[in-house]
Amino acid sequence: MPLNELVANANPARDDVQQTDFGYDVIPRYICNNWQEITAAQGPGAYPFDVVIIGAGMFGGYCAEKLYRRGGSAALRILLLDAGAFLLQSHIQNLPQQLGGKVGGPNYLRARDDASGAQNVVWGMPWISNEVFPGLAYSIGGRSLFWGGWSPPLTPADLASWPSEVATYLNGAAGYAATAAEIGTAVTTDFITHTALFNAMLDKAQAALPLSGITEAGEAPLAVVGSAPRSGLFAFDKFSSAPFIMDAIRNDVGVNGGGGDARRRIFLVPRTQVHRLNLSGTHVSSLDMSVAGVRQQLALAPGCAVILANSTIEATRLALESLGIGSQQFGSPRVGNLMAHLRSNITVRIKRTALGLGPPADLETVALIARGTALGRRFHHQITAADIAGPNPESAMWSMVPDVDVIGSLLTNQDPNWVAITFRGIGEMEDQQTVANIDPARSWLDLSNETDRWGMRRAYAHLVATQNDQNLWAAMDQSAFDLALALAGSAGNIEYWNGGQWQAAPLQPDANGRRFWRDTLGTTHHEAGTLFMGAPGASITDTNGKFHGTDNAYVAGPALFPTLGSANPSLTAFSLARRTVNAIVAATTQSPATGFAPLSLAPADWQIVKQPNSPATMIHYGSVLETSGWYGLYWYVKEQFSNFILSLEWRISRREENSGVYIRIPAPTAANALQAADTQGHEIQIDQRGFDSVTGTEGHSLKMTGAIYDLQAPSVSTQVPIGVWNRYIIEANGPRIQVTLNGQLVNDYQSSREQTGYIALQMHDFMSRTQFRNLLIRKLP
Repeated sequence: MPLNELVANANPARDDVQQTDFGYDVIPRYICNNWQEITAAQGPGAYPFDVVIIGAGMFGGYCAEKLYRRGGSAALRILLLDAGAFLLQSHIQNLPQQLGGKVGGPNYLRARDDASGAQNVVWGMPWISNEVFPGLAYSIGGRSLFWGGWSPPLTPADLASWPSEVATYLNGAAGYAATAAEIGTAVTTDFITHTALFNAMLDKAQAALPLSGITEAGEAPLAVVGSAPRSGLFAFDKFSSAPFIMDAIRNDVGVNGGGGDARRRIFLVPRTQVHRLNLSGTHVSSLDMSVAGVRQQLALAPGCAVILANSTIEATRLALESLGIGSQQFGSPRVGNLMAHLRSNITVRIKRTALGLGPPADLETVALIARGTALGRRFHHQITAADIAGPNPESAMWSMVPDVDVIGSLLTNQDPNWVAITFRGIGEMEDQQTVANIDPARSWLDLSNETDRWGMRRAYAHLVATQNDQNLWAAMDQSAFDLALALAGSAGNIEYWNGGQWQAAPLQPDANGRRFWRDTLGTTHHEAGTLFMGAPGASITDTNGKFHGTDNAYVAGPALFPTLGSANPSLTAFSLARRTVNAIVAATTQSPATGFAPLSLAPADWQIVKQPNSPATMIHYGSVLETSGWYGLYWYVKEQFSNFILSLEWRISRREENSGVYIRIPAPTAANALQAADTQGHEIQIDQRGFDSVTGTEGHSLKMTGAIYDLQAPSVSTQVPIGVWNRYIIEANGPRIQVTLNGQLVNDYQSSREQTGYIALQMHDFMSRTQFRNLLIRKLP
């Protein structure tokens, strides 16, 4: 059942829509690219990728969408790679309640790959550890398809040892506030209404504080949008990055796909395992990877940013393997500061009468957060409650209920006498912010001797709770027991779930000191800290997430955290991802030097003059201009210039490209304006071939890049790489015209022509799509 390619043409795609006995995989064909399409997207007439993101999960997918939107004015091209495939279009809890089954998590926890393959379609275990882990979700959208949605911000105390500029950003309008508004935590969770149970529990919890270190309680910050927060913004329910990726790609196809893959701006390639980043000096110049099982190498253009967003542990593996980070004190490169969360799940049930309530009249679900401090460190409790007979209040909360009959069934099964409440405690682990002298008794990560099926060394994650961690854990558990008793009012109103049944006596450790209600350290999906940000020499990355000592390698995700705090990491990591995106986009804009001012890019300040019947036009991406069609000139009509220095950047998409920068030319209203521009003004040529269209031959020096066209040849070679930005500095002072290309003087000409006039950019032919940016001018006396 073949479909056309993603772009608008009649060619059938290499990847047909597959049919099973049950359905069609139409959506992935409209979203994902194959390697053939990536090759076409990098072929003649195309520009290289400006950003490559490794991992299309929670943070990588989010980065890609933000780069597409915010990088539109810079015409950024983005390639998104993921080892998994397209699975779900949205969060699994946005789908009918019985659909998910075990797809939402692995069958069992593992400390290493046991050769059983991916569990439940997507869950794999790429590293080895001393602790068991659920592993990674190998799918587009990654863990964002399955996460619980709890998204509290880090507190001022949590951020006390973070770089001050990052803390200021997070607490500003562009940080937590913007992220919370986008993912749904800034508005009330509308599907959890303020029922009598909700109000009673919140009132009693707040009345009991302060208690055992707990100082505040309030509504849960859940990434769920139950109703549109503003007109026109879709209420997507549980947040996932998958719809963000899908919308960006389909928008790109619709807006930029008319010119084929060469003009599209964002691509997603699934089933792509990145093995290594290859360095040339301090620049990542290529990626070694396997695409659909076939080894490939992707060359990267100078200036291309690479973002590691494939989980804390896997991103660190790539960095250890490729970027020269890590202490060598143990023979294999090792990083410290590996953190997860201390987590407990204490479930009780409390009599409704103790909360001042009668039998439930509606389906009642409650989600609250209580924050606290113990031993100088932070913890919080995620409190969920429902009127159910069993011990799992979340079973009535995190599923789509599609009709009134299901609601009726849930109401019938509610317990009229008891409320089940779970206190999920989340406590911070100790940090170890050091780049050398890693304490082997603490938590750390290095490369093991075990290799994966590609022959690459797996990461080894050594995760240990210190004695300080154990002390905080105990204090956090005690605070949950104390708060539960405060809600009940007396011991006769509360019972505790012991893993098999309810009991009246408070829970106690077993003879070995084991507390069954505690999760093991590797189960939270909250690994963080190994690539922590800070000052050079004292951290791995800078405050924008870029690796110290590299030009173009970045990180997105909790791996950047200097400390973990107790808050779930997602809200903070999303906010930091936007900070990284902003830094990458900002790097495309040159700050004017003293005395320089940007030329206006408002279309009203430019005028096009073209040959008869020519479709010539200048495409405005925002801060980037791109030539299209055949011959014409794009006049800057806002102002004429006499003596000046013009600085601008340009790049070409193929060797055959032809364009130029005109200076001191007559007005576009002059008779035979195009001819007058050639005979009275000056063209600073852009043409790698030095092509003569009359004779159809190459190598004419007066027509070569850097030439004052047909007047004086460049004095040195002006060959430049395809797809790379170059800078012209053109100084016109009296009769003298000097042209500097990428810092080298290439032409110094004495002119007898006009010394005042307009500036223009040339559109030459259909083969040429020359781009210009950062047009700056400084007037001279």
